[in-house]
Amino acid sequence: MTAKKKILLIDDDKDFLFATKLILEKGGYEVFLAEDGKTGVEMWKSVSPDLAIIDMMMETWGEGFSVLEKIRGMDTGKDKPLIMLTAVDLQGPYQSFEPPPNYPKVNRVLHKPVKAEDLLRYISQEINAGQQ
Repeated sequence: MTAKKKILLIDDDKDFLFATKLILEKGGYEVFLAEDGKTGVEMWKSVSPDLAIIDMMMETWGEGFSVLEKIRGMDTGKDKPLIMLTAVDLQGPYQSFEPPPNYPKVNRVLHKPVKAEDLLRYISQEINAGQQ
C-alpha cells in the first residue's frame, strides 16, 4: 500500500479548514492545518507535503502571496503544486491580474466556495501532473 499523499491547508478561517479537512480525508489524503501564514511556512518545513492550498487573504491582504513566495524559495517547495484560494471576485479588477515575471508560480487559483468534488479533482490533477 502506498503512503497517503499529504496536503497542507493554510487558511485563517477555522470553519473552512475543518470542513475541507473532512473532505480531503474522505478523499484519502493525510491533511495538515495551519491557521496563519507563519504557521503554514513552518509546517511546510516539518511536514513536506505533496501539495498546499493557501488562502490569498488571511490577516493581511497579501499574506497568501508572502507564504507562496517563502515556500517557493525552499528546495522542498520549488516544484510541488501550490493552489491559491480566494473569496475575491476574480471577474472584477483582479480578472486581468498579471503577476510580475519573476513572481513565484502558483499552479491553480480557485474561487471560494469550491465544490468538494471539484477540489478533489483539482488536487488529484496537480499531484498526478507533478509525478510525470
